[in-house]
Amino acid sequence: MKADGFFPGKGSTIQTLMATLIIMPTFLAGGYIQPFLGGIVTYPSFYTGFPEVDTTTSPAHLKAHRSLIEGVVNACVNLGSVLGALSCMYTGNRLGRRLSVAIGAIINIFGTAIFISSYNLGQLIAGRLILGFGIGMTIATAPVWQAETSTTHNRGHHVIVAGIGTAGGVALSSWLTYLFGLVHLHTDGHESWNWRVPGLMTGVFALVILASTYAFPESPRWLVMAGRHEDARRILARITDDDVNSETVIADLYAVIRANDEAAEAADFWSIFRMGKEKMSYRVFLACSSQWYSQMAGSALITYYSRQLFRTIGLDQDLANILGSVVLTWKWLCCFISFFTIEMAGRRKLFLVSGIGMTVCMFCLAICGSQVSAERRAPAYAGVVFAFIFVIFYPIGFLGPNYVYSQEIITTRFRAPASGLSIGVHWLTSFTVSLTTPLGFNAIGWKYYLVWGGSAASSIPIVYFLYPETTGLSIEEIDGVFIDSSSILDTPRLARERVKQKREMQGEEGIQLSDGQFKSEDVQVERPEN
Repeated sequence: MKADGFFPGKGSTIQTLMATLIIMPTFLAGGYIQPFLGGIVTYPSFYTGFPEVDTTTSPAHLKAHRSLIEGVVNACVNLGSVLGALSCMYTGNRLGRRLSVAIGAIINIFGTAIFISSYNLGQLIAGRLILGFGIGMTIATAPVWQAETSTTHNRGHHVIVAGIGTAGGVALSSWLTYLFGLVHLHTDGHESWNWRVPGLMTGVFALVILASTYAFPESPRWLVMAGRHEDARRILARITDDDVNSETVIADLYAVIRANDEAAEAADFWSIFRMGKEKMSYRVFLACSSQWYSQMAGSALITYYSRQLFRTIGLDQDLANILGSVVLTWKWLCCFISFFTIEMAGRRKLFLVSGIGMTVCMFCLAICGSQVSAERRAPAYAGVVFAFIFVIFYPIGFLGPNYVYSQEIITTRFRAPASGLSIGVHWLTSFTVSLTTPLGFNAIGWKYYLVWGGSAASSIPIVYFLYPETTGLSIEEIDGVFIDSSSILDTPRLARERVKQKREMQGEEGIQLSDGQFKSEDVQVERPEN
């Protein structure tokens, strides 16, 4: 397959369309599937077809057992996604970015078909496992591909679409399951199409991805790793909308080849877990921790249990469901804050603001929860307000910027396996949260908010002392920061100096430097041998 893709566009047009047709549907599918089962499990048409997960009409002595089965079925998507993401640790560099995304989309479609055609529990579980595998594979690969085909000054904007897509998918799932749930009011309640039709959406997103994948060029950084330098040079020229023989393109290609050659010195798989001069284990920790905090700072609590929170203040179930969907829509809107500020404010500041805001909100929710009683509803109303405020802070740093950051800090040779590992952490923590949250609330009640507040608070020193700034630096320049720093604690300091130095150079020149034209020392532009 030709590396260029069949879409003839150049420059920012390629990157914008990739964000729209690859990144957005990839993360819409990932967001959509997470709350979907929880939205349909109360449909009469669903629980009569799958009585094993019927907790709505089951007798008291069966409710605990069926709740456990429901939890297992719900978690199958998360477990499948973990496996799909981890598979990219092995297949990502072997198959290339486009083929990995295409295979993930095909598996997604296959899993969706099994899921929506299910008539027994075994088929339902198999469908969700396979669907999750495909989603995990595409989510682990698509941001890598987008980051490697974006220029420095717009990389954040294009990859951060991942967060917008995730939040949009969750909100869309919530509204559609609510609206289709109203169908039973006008039917006999046993027509299964009211959950099978909205269940098609993940397959629709996958079809868009599959139809679009080979319209776009392969990653030039993966092509260099594969030894296809001429293809890489041609695609770099398209990405930057420049002549293939221009000094800018040659400088960019030289920087990619140099970074790849340096990484090739320690190219065995286990190098990803060693420090060495590239500090790979440190980088993997940063990538995984950014995904860890996206789930373990209380976000899932607000996202998936907001309806329960609204019911505690005396709202009826229908109104609580509507307000729960409103919260998710509000979260989607808040994702645009980081979209418009990430290149101005930088990654570190967004992470810090997000961590501080989530910490304060979680501790305030704990205080409100401790004061709620049958006679005192005011603290519960205050808790609802803090839930909405939390949803402002969460996507500022840990729903969107985390996907950008986890791709930027990994060198090309290890980016696919590291992405598979970090996305695997994301889905594994999502599984853990969904499994333990009901147990936690039952065991310690409002004190459970303190657990999440402590987890969110731990992100603040981690980000401040360990996360280097990457805004304005090319992927190869970020590699240089890690290689040249004397220690883990020295890396953020050196990154600040490099960012400042590059901005000063840009200001003096009055131009946007190419990705290969800046290092701490002078770089000679050379024409690499092909």
